[in-house]
Amino acid sequence: MPGSKYLLYGAGQLGVMLVARYFFQWLVFFCKGQDTAGGALFSASVVGMVFLGFRVFDAVADPVAGAFGDAWVRRGRERRTLIWFFFAVPAVGLALIFAPTGDMAPVLRWLLLTAGMLVFFVGYTLYAIPYWALVEDYAQGQDAVRTRLSNMLGAGVLLATGFGFVLSPILIQKLGFLAGAIIFGLLGTALMALPYFAAPTARASAAPATAQVPLRDMLAASLKNRRFLALILLYVGSQMSFTMMTSAAPFIATGLLEGTKADVAKLLGPFLVGSMLSFAFVPRFAKRLGWEKATLVATLAVGIAYAGAGLLGQGVIGSPMTTAMLVFAAAGPGAAVVLGLEGEAIARCAQEDEHKATAVYFGVFNFVVKAMNGVALSLTGFLADVGTRGAVRAMPITAGVLCAVGVGLYFAVRKQAT
Repeated sequence: MPGSKYLLYGAGQLGVMLVARYFFQWLVFFCKGQDTAGGALFSASVVGMVFLGFRVFDAVADPVAGAFGDAWVRRGRERRTLIWFFFAVPAVGLALIFAPTGDMAPVLRWLLLTAGMLVFFVGYTLYAIPYWALVEDYAQGQDAVRTRLSNMLGAGVLLATGFGFVLSPILIQKLGFLAGAIIFGLLGTALMALPYFAAPTARASAAPATAQVPLRDMLAASLKNRRFLALILLYVGSQMSFTMMTSAAPFIATGLLEGTKADVAKLLGPFLVGSMLSFAFVPRFAKRLGWEKATLVATLAVGIAYAGAGLLGQGVIGSPMTTAMLVFAAAGPGAAVVLGLEGEAIARCAQEDEHKATAVYFGVFNFVVKAMNGVALSLTGFLADVGTRGAVRAMPITAGVLCAVGVGLYFAVRKQAT
């Protein structure tokens, strides 16, 4: 595949994650805004529980979306055509989520928020699962191509996080949450259409013809794959920690470093530079250690860096902000490896299955990860409601502990498989 095809494919991940990261980064902080009576727009802990409910609903839909995508291919259609049905839906949900204002009646606020979450998660699932499964379709069995496509997915996540940390605080400061959501939504929607054009010239985007297998049988087969189960648990820890750090960053900037929302960008700069530079070495690192061991080592490194963020607020090296920038930078290389190998890891596990149902594997993976991300955001919302500096410190420390727990569970399951 030429380099332009990789960029077109990666544009979809950048687009969907621009929308998603804006949501995850600012939801809890947005809820703490004031209404006309001086109270909070929403209770952050209650919103966290509502988010968890929608996250579970969304997670349950993931394997179904995967099976739908595979069935679509079995009917002789290209999986990539599903992009056109759903690429604009998440942005509509994002705008609804950030539409509530302080002068609205509470019932209307909750109606907009919950309707927005429903639209967002339905659109996100029905776009993302078929899109991610294109890793295997576009790779056409070539390991090197699969690795590069997987790296584009990881790069998309980090670039979107970069835009979220750097641009979204500026937009929110000047235009407000709703205008920022609309701008991010429009940009994300445009990018989400581009993977359609990334198909290899000799198209084989349809999966190999197979007999139709009931969804329950494919789910059962994926859950019997011990390597896949261990991988899920490893990524649960890293993804939960990443969700907590994304939503905690505004509180760290304002609560521990006594800055403004715009200072969130200062935390991301070193992290983003370190992670993006590290992507050039991810294929070599994975080849040297193997993708599984490389992911394990990187998860531990990320966990240590995140836990260190709980000590922020003091000038250990230079000013408190300089110290914070160095701590966030330390997580960059590990995050590049974890995110860069995620797509490849899932696709390789799927190829070990006789059904080779890549989309279902992505669906099962996201079923678990999304549900646990909901738990992570709910926990962040609870700590935000506590509101003390100690509670803010607990956010990154908990994120680091989650990575360690994921590693421990990974070893427990992998040991049973041997």
